[in-house]
Amino acid sequence: MATILIVEDDVEILEMMKIALRRKGHEVYGSPNGVDALYQVSYYKPDLVILDLMMPWASGDAVLGYIRSTTSVKQTRVLVVSAHPNGAELAQQLEADGYVGKPVEMNVLTGYVERLLEPSNS
Repeated sequence: MATILIVEDDVEILEMMKIALRRKGHEVYGSPNGVDALYQVSYYKPDLVILDLMMPWASGDAVLGYIRSTTSVKQTRVLVVSAHPNGAELAQQLEADGYVGKPVEMNVLTGYVERLLEPSNS
């Protein structure tokens, strides 16, 4: 299946997402902050990044900006999952591939992930 990096500072949400996506057969990594996410994106070169916008040390918009401006990971799909009041607008402005507001049900998340990973969306 796919390699997915989840960038989420809420440990409980991060673990729930990891479990749900591993059950779907994906290789899943987690990052608790924006600085660590920058390293992991470069190291793993994931097929998809699930990104919270409100993160410690480096914000989600900084992480997404790095992804979109770095040749080796520029084509990585990014799904913003955030409770940010203007999250949908920010996700669109930052060229994310999708947006889901929090709180998010795991079946909604996994369905969205599967759609983003379909070959026609690559």
